[in-house]
Amino acid sequence: MAAAPTQTRPRRTQAERSATTRALLLDATIECLIDLGYAGTTTTEVAERAGVSRGAQLHHFPTKTDLVLSAVAHLAQKQAEDFGKRASLLREQHSDEPALLLELVWESFSGPLFYAALELWVAARTDTELHGSVYDFERNVWRAIATLWQELAHEITDVDPRFDEILQLSFHLLRGMSLQKILRDDDAERRRLFERWKSMAVSLLSHDIAPTV
Repeated sequence: MAAAPTQTRPRRTQAERSATTRALLLDATIECLIDLGYAGTTTTEVAERAGVSRGAQLHHFPTKTDLVLSAVAHLAQKQAEDFGKRASLLREQHSDEPALLLELVWESFSGPLFYAALELWVAARTDTELHGSVYDFERNVWRAIATLWQELAHEITDVDPRFDEILQLSFHLLRGMSLQKILRDDDAERRRLFERWKSMAVSLLSHDIAPTV
């Protein structure tokens, strides 16, 4: 009996191999930021964790700043896509939109993106080059999230000028609560306070509370 012909996998293109290498480096960078902090994250350590050569790492990301900013931006993009999918799904189920969106923002401050970005914020305080890059990155992320929220809750934004302010207040409040978690692990108390703020925000957007000047 003749042997069955073997199937060979098509050879990957250079672009596919390059994309795979970049993804490995970006994932390894996030791991390093969370495990070792910004100071402990080196391009050599990242290349080793990614399983790629030092030359390949330098080819894709010549500097540490390029590497860490690209990694956090990559993670932010994936989180934004997940944010949009989950919000759209729950919206189809006729969930309360303002409360839903606040819940998604709350969750965004408890995952790997928050802790990776936190390392960059701390390092940027004394690193002039990094500071400018992180500022631009944060501004772009804020715009993307604000646009997404407005798209998902357009019925509210059309009639309530306080919508953007409530979004900004929510970000400042939840970021501070997440920072507190580093020193005191008390999820129950943070959740209680978040529920109080969520109730206040929804009431404001529902015009149950008169606006103040």
